[in-house]
Amino acid sequence: MTDSSSFAYSVLTRLFDYYDGHGIASKLAEPDEEAPYASLLIRFDEIGSRSDSLIFEIGFIPGLDEAAQEGVHLLQTFSVVREETEPESYERLLDICASLNHTLPLGAFGVAAKGGALYFKHNAMLRRDWLDNEQGLQHLDRMNGLILHQLHQFVDKLVDEA
Repeated sequence: MTDSSSFAYSVLTRLFDYYDGHGIASKLAEPDEEAPYASLLIRFDEIGSRSDSLIFEIGFIPGLDEAAQEGVHLLQTFSVVREETEPESYERLLDICASLNHTLPLGAFGVAAKGGALYFKHNAMLRRDWLDNEQGLQHLDRMNGLILHQLHQFVDKLVDEA
């Protein structure tokens, strides 16, 4: 394990402990052949009027060793809202996502070209020294809270179209 991946794993482990300590369902996913990097999976329930459950996959984007040597890491939060959508809804969903994305304070909704998965994604550039303390974890939690708020606001509109 490189220093960068070791550091990323330690942050994810501390974030796992943070959510676990607050009674929020989470799992630390170890690297494997399919996903050669660790990620944290967090389940949030009662999203939107349908009370959907969504899983946030949080992980550091691998392959940025030069940036990591400078103390900069890129953290991605990704959530699949629907695994697949109706093909005839694809263009309309793209339009809705583009319209919503102009108003979001962070992240973006999207629809995968292959399979039509409806998703939300957010990337944050973070300094290593900033992530080394409790305040960094609390900030990440607040960021996830804002993402949840956005999902609560817009998931019904997107799923209705999907």
